[in-house]
Amino acid sequence: MNHFPTVAPLEGEVLSEAVLDARAMCSMNFARDEFNKLYELLYPMCSSHTEGPMCDIARHLEQVRIFSRNFCWAHRHLGASYGVVGERAGMDDEVIV
Repeated sequence: MNHFPTVAPLEGEVLSEAVLDARAMCSMNFARDEFNKLYELLYPMCSSHTEGPMCDIARHLEQVRIFSRNFCWAHRHLGASYGVVGERAGMDDEVIV
């Protein structure tokens, strides 16, 4: 008599881990800095609201930071070879009009 549980077949595809190269991480650093600027502008206006669109904006701002793991903060120095952390050499020159 067999006392082992039956094995349930798994369906789907095994995915490899995502890999960010230094250039992509540099862009993440830039995205984090730009998001922080946006957050500083919007969150003070939105956080006091308990319902409506302003409350939704505040919630979405928090969710972006949480679910992006703060734009891969733990690996931020990988992008330093493409510029100072948060600055992309030759890519972030401001246009003066």
